[in-house]
Amino acid sequence: MLKICTVYYRDQYTLDYVGKLYDSIRRNCSIPFQSVCISDDPGVEADIVLPYNHYGDIKKHWHKLKFFSPNFGYQNPGDDIIIMDIDQVITGNVDDLIGHPVQEKELITYGIWWKSVLKTNGGFYKFKSGSLAYVWDDFAENPAYWQMHYYKDRIVHFPYYGEQNYVNWRAEENGIKIIPTPEEWIGKCDIDKDEEIGDNRLYLEKFGDFMFLDGVSPNIKVVHFTGPGNTIHNNSNDWIKDYWK
Repeated sequence: MLKICTVYYRDQYTLDYVGKLYDSIRRNCSIPFQSVCISDDPGVEADIVLPYNHYGDIKKHWHKLKFFSPNFGYQNPGDDIIIMDIDQVITGNVDDLIGHPVQEKELITYGIWWKSVLKTNGGFYKFKSGSLAYVWDDFAENPAYWQMHYYKDRIVHFPYYGEQNYVNWRAEENGIKIIPTPEEWIGKCDIDKDEEIGDNRLYLEKFGDFMFLDGVSPNIKVVHFTGPGNTIHNNSNDWIKDYWK
């Protein structure tokens, strides 16, 4: 069984982000999957809804790490697990992305074409259930430390950021093979318009087409809305209404 897992909590996003992500994947993917969401609203649209605890030690998107435990989310041995952020818009067929083959001790993640010191991208992880269990086990021993570690060390700019830094480090420390998807599959929409223009030009230089102009490049399968406060529903790009529904 393939499980696609997400986290939703009342903050900057509206409840429909989860349903729209899953619906758009199903429209653009022929591979059957089970949708799983950790949510503080039981009305979220998913096959399995798991409770989000606001009063526990784990904060915000760090709840995603629970899915690395084979004992969480009704996982079974041999399941393929995908973890996705909900602030993404599916713009093309994703059979090759969702169905990307993965073996034990491998981690599939978005290929990164922009400047980054990491090999992983927190918007998309795919792995075999249980094969990266230590990512959760080690984190669960001291979540308060890890959730602020990368901010206190000035590696990230916002409190409670750094989850993908942690996953990247754990994977490399344990000899996991990190496999990037083709870089041109992922588009990046930034809240800073100057940065978005720069990214658009960089994408053109690398892949021979703009990310966004009159529409979305046909190379792109998914557009990720990056950075705090960068919401899909408040974005002015005209192409969003064609895909985010």
